[in-house]
Amino acid sequence: MNRNQNKQAKNKQTTTTEYFSIKITLLNDWHIGSGAGVPGDIDSLVQKDQNGLPYIPAKTLTGILRDSCELVAFGLDNGAEDGLWQQWVDYLFGEQPSLAKLPIEKAPIPAALSIRAAYFSEPFVAALNSKPNVKNAITFIKPGISIDPVSGCAKEDFLRFEEVVRGGAVLEAKCELSLLGNKKQKEAAYALLASGAKLVERLGGKRRRGTGKCTLVIQDNNQPAINWVDWISKNQPQTIPQVSEPDNRTNTQYITKNKNTEWVEVNLEITTKSPLIIAKRTVGNIVETLDYIPGTHLLKLIIKKLSGLGVDLSQAIAHSDIILTNATLQVNQQQGRPVPLALFYEKLGGGLDKGGKVYNRFCEDEPGGQLKGYRAGYITSVDEKTLPKYATVKMTVGTHNTIDDQVQRPTGDLGGIYSYEAIQPGTKFQASLKLRRDIANVLDNNHQNWHTSLCGDYRIGQSKKDDYGNIHIKVINYPKSTHQHSTIKNNELTVWLLSDILLRDERLRPTTDINALKAELEKHLQVKLAPKDCQEQKLSFIARTHRIDSWQVRWGLPRPSLVGLAAGSCIIFTVTEGTIKPELLAEIEARGIGERRVEGYGQICFNAPLLIQPTSTLQTPENPKNNQKEDSLKAVNYQLEDDQNLITYARIIEQAAWRDIMHQASLYLATDTQFRKQILDINIENGESKPPMSQLGSLRSVLSHIKSPADESVNKWIEHLQKTTNRAEKWPSSSLNQLRELINNPTVIWKYLSLALTNLEHKDGFSEFTITQTGEATLKQELWAEAIQILIDACIRAHKRELEKHQKIVNNRAKNHGKKNSISN
Repeated sequence: MNRNQNKQAKNKQTTTTEYFSIKITLLNDWHIGSGAGVPGDIDSLVQKDQNGLPYIPAKTLTGILRDSCELVAFGLDNGAEDGLWQQWVDYLFGEQPSLAKLPIEKAPIPAALSIRAAYFSEPFVAALNSKPNVKNAITFIKPGISIDPVSGCAKEDFLRFEEVVRGGAVLEAKCELSLLGNKKQKEAAYALLASGAKLVERLGGKRRRGTGKCTLVIQDNNQPAINWVDWISKNQPQTIPQVSEPDNRTNTQYITKNKNTEWVEVNLEITTKSPLIIAKRTVGNIVETLDYIPGTHLLKLIIKKLSGLGVDLSQAIAHSDIILTNATLQVNQQQGRPVPLALFYEKLGGGLDKGGKVYNRFCEDEPGGQLKGYRAGYITSVDEKTLPKYATVKMTVGTHNTIDDQVQRPTGDLGGIYSYEAIQPGTKFQASLKLRRDIANVLDNNHQNWHTSLCGDYRIGQSKKDDYGNIHIKVINYPKSTHQHSTIKNNELTVWLLSDILLRDERLRPTTDINALKAELEKHLQVKLAPKDCQEQKLSFIARTHRIDSWQVRWGLPRPSLVGLAAGSCIIFTVTEGTIKPELLAEIEARGIGERRVEGYGQICFNAPLLIQPTSTLQTPENPKNNQKEDSLKAVNYQLEDDQNLITYARIIEQAAWRDIMHQASLYLATDTQFRKQILDINIENGESKPPMSQLGSLRSVLSHIKSPADESVNKWIEHLQKTTNRAEKWPSSSLNQLRELINNPTVIWKYLSLALTNLEHKDGFSEFTITQTGEATLKQELWAEAIQILIDACIRAHKRELEKHQKIVNNRAKNHGKKNSISN
């Protein structure tokens, strides 16, 4: 086979995507810290997801699995640093340029394996969300100390408390493996991953001190049940697939002559399924994120989906005949627009979010008092009577670290500890895909429902192969023609930038000069413009600049920064020569101005109704009451069944929740004298306990051995007590009968505790602490003896405290009486 044939064979290879999951079973208590705590209470909190439940971050799982696979590869390669199996590790998990000892001559290999975070199953999450009292019992607080290595004793002032997740949990992580190779190479990849998973014994914090014991199992229904360890021993190592860029070129040529000026628009809804990082800048060890998704991140995904449908989209991109706008926050089911910088609000009165007055500084003078301008947020399109609805993107922060293999701890040489600011999961954005009518017609002819191919799950942004960047795209309308109607009033043109605009001056240097924007508009509108003269306290333009630091993901190196006029900037121009044609305004609004319009830059709006009228007199839009979410939460009452793994762990959490509430209910009953009398009929007569504390101590000792209602140990103790006259006389007449009823009737203890729960505002009783169908009946049987012991112990302790208080009062009276007698003598 000659060189050309080899090249054709490589080009014919296609990348196949395999989906599988990793099942993680935590055999004992575990802790994966969030890097934060509660001052004065808890030193280290467990990392939790958007449902408030513990989970295993993808970075933790990926790091542990890679470390195990490296150990397997080291053994299979007989200790060679660059052996074939080590190359497989780099192919699956990606190369690490930061560890390279020599200059890198070619682009680092990206990771073929994507591991997502491990979560509890959906039924289990739904059950816990419906029962918050059980949900809180999934973790507990564990005390700890620090040992002095010299003395071997605990250090003073080193007591710490950590939140720990109860053992027995079963979590599952979704994985995606993109392979370019033959069957044997795929089997080699699975064999390495499965062998590495078998070596993982512990994960999370304090795993070298007993916590985090676990098992990992690779689950793939599409793969046959193979003993991968035996496969490695019987098969020779396979070479890694050759990484090559896919060729998406098509034979159809896009003709740019006589283009149809009409545009077709497809609205896309993007929902974040995991935290999303669109890198904005790095400040120290914190990576900040943008509050929108640039079209740059989405364009490659869309082009890849549409390639092969009969249009050479590379030509369309080169001629700016396809545009993908930035995905901005969805506000009131519409694509949000950046707040115009011309809007100001009273500092004390609040703005759009609080229903305060908003002033348009283009049309209104500055009122008395201090005003503030908007720097973030998005609004909807509005009519001429009401203010727009306003919303901001909610952010979250995740803390991570880079482990040095030598010391097995984070070190500054490899990045140490760093934090990612990210957009919260569940955030919805909207973007617009604009195409020339000619392109849309070709797509319609080749594939009638071509827009449906855009729907699906994608990965974008930074750290997209693990914890971040998982999104879902949905088409929310069929392709429609854009119809822009902008009018000119008083010979003025109000410009509102809907996205950053990249311009160049006469020397082709990037610029943020307003005059460059004026020149660009004059060229396209075929008129002469001049900035409007300011009158009184009004403004004629408010603009800011924005800088985006681009990044080359594969090489891990920066690209040239992009500096332009920021979205939200507003300028008023006066037409000094010529007449603006409405169709030219519509064309500019559809395709934008400036550079890199295909990626969403240069979007613009002319003479928006909000900016050409005073806004202080506009009404605040009413927020409709939406109790649907609250009603749905109240109506849902999930209970687990069938799955034995879920039932087993759910029972562990239920027991913890029941024990906690039993203590609370028992303390509530014990603090009331009437309840103690009703339960045991113990009281205080003439300053003495009846029965004496020695008898109550004996009762508590006997109850510590009770196991079930059929246990005769307490009944025998009561019979022996009644036969001993001098002891029986010390007990109230009905006390022993009430004790016998409490011990022999299994329902009595639960009747008392249920009464306490009702008074503690738990109207549904123990069902509020149960998530399994048979849980209440089973736990009442299993925890009966423990409930008896807790209640009796609480009553005895409360009785003793009251007795000590009574005796203290008597002793004080006696002392005061003695002092009076001595004074009189």
